[in-house]
Amino acid sequence: MPSSQTWICILFMIILSAVGSELDYDGWLRLRLWHAMNKDPMPNFIERGNITVTSVRSSASAVAQMGLQPNDIKALQKLAKDDKEYRLKASVRGSSGLETTFLTSVPACLLLGAELEDFLTIWLDGAAEPVAVSLSSYGPCSREAPPTHMWTTGIQVRYPEAGPVPDTATFIQKLEREKEARERGDTKDNRSFLAKYWMYIVPAVIFVLLSSATNPEAGGGGGGGGGAQR
Repeated sequence: MPSSQTWICILFMIILSAVGSELDYDGWLRLRLWHAMNKDPMPNFIERGNITVTSVRSSASAVAQMGLQPNDIKALQKLAKDDKEYRLKASVRGSSGLETTFLTSVPACLLLGAELEDFLTIWLDGAAEPVAVSLSSYGPCSREAPPTHMWTTGIQVRYPEAGPVPDTATFIQKLEREKEARERGDTKDNRSFLAKYWMYIVPAVIFVLLSSATNPEAGGGGGGGGGAQR
């Protein structure tokens, strides 16, 4: 019958496997997007569109975004001329029903140079919950009006890669063999002398040092004798 140590190891392996398999199912995500065209410290967010990620595993998604108006293009050009950031707010809701809001940004000149093509990356944790959203665009940097007023947005979903599944059976067999070897006395102790007996050596050294400190060697010869008594 497996020992208690073996059962603990089995339970530990099961927990590791469960944590690594949180993302085995194919979930979904829904995003609402707002963007700010002003350069003030307090962003003035207006609605940009919605994104539905139908497959977390493949990043398959449906994107519905509103095109930019001429005033929006001019505001974006002004941000680019002032070397400012285009700011985006994303509210993400996952399969669990929890909704989290993230802020991200990218240099406005890169969006103009890429003709309004950008990429939105959604980062998930081991429980398939969103932990970050990042916006990127690959330019080149430009301050000219783009030939289109429509966004072209790519979606990527990133999550922890599942590690290798532990070989539980082999590990348990190894523990059982080591236990049987200890019971038969077959296990050899290859440790050095100090590693084996340090618990005896250290107290002895401390005792010698304390004895030397409390019994110093005698000093020079004694002083003159006392006066003669009459």
